[in-house]
Amino acid sequence: MEQNRLTMLKVLFGGMSFFMIYLVIKTSIESDMFNLNPVVLNEPWFKTTLFDFYFNITIISAWMVYKEANWVRSVFWILAFILLGSIATAFYVLRQLLKLKPGDSFEKVILRRT
Repeated sequence: MEQNRLTMLKVLFGGMSFFMIYLVIKTSIESDMFNLNPVVLNEPWFKTTLFDFYFNITIISAWMVYKEANWVRSVFWILAFILLGSIATAFYVLRQLLKLKPGDSFEKVILRRT
């Protein structure tokens, strides 16, 4: 994979991870997540967002289980995806990108290692 593209992807996924960590910390300071307004819970977009999140978790988890040979590691990552959302997802992809050696193709990020 071209080195410039690989570097851009690493910066993108690393940046997303750290921005989401910042946003979660900032939001948790400003708002109590366990004291939700009942109006929000009945909002159709809230329910749709939950379905969207868990469908994405299912898709990403299925790919990750295919990719990882170790079941313990797979369970760990699925729990991280559920508990941390895009923070864990971006870190997982960043971790895969960091494993690439110069000259490796992007297929090593996507496909299962043998």
